[in-house]
This record gives sequence, C-alpha cells and structure tokens, in this order.
Amino acid sequence: MPRQPSREKTARHRLRQAGDLPPLPVCPSCGRVVVGTRTLPLCALCWRKSPAGKAADAARKRRARKRDAA
Repeated sequence: MPRQPSREKTARHRLRQAGDLPPLPVCPSCGRVVVGTRTLPLCALCWRKSPAGKAADAARKRRARKRDAA
C-alpha cells in the first residue's frame, strides 16, 4: 500500500476532529485504535498474535528464507 502524503492525513484528521468523518475503529480485544485497514477488526499487535497473523508471519519468514538461500 503506497504511503499517503502528510497533507492528506492532516486533512482527514481535521475532518475527523470536526465530526465530518466517523471515528477510527477500536480493537475489540485490547481497546487500541485501529489505524490500518489490513488487519481489521484487530489492531496490528493483536492481529499478529491471532492464528491468521501467525500464519502470515510464518509465510513471510518462509519467503525470506527461500530468497536468502538462493
């Protein structure tokens, strides 16, 4: 996912403060604000501890090991 310019983030933040955008979702397991959309409904830390997160991390490590061995 490409990074967004800070002016876009600032504009969204100001709209959210003004009440024009809905608030950010909250992680159901720990109560943190979920910033990214990839791990919804969990925050990144809770997602990493979930079975799906552990499987994704294992797949990422397998690809890295395969790439480094070649």
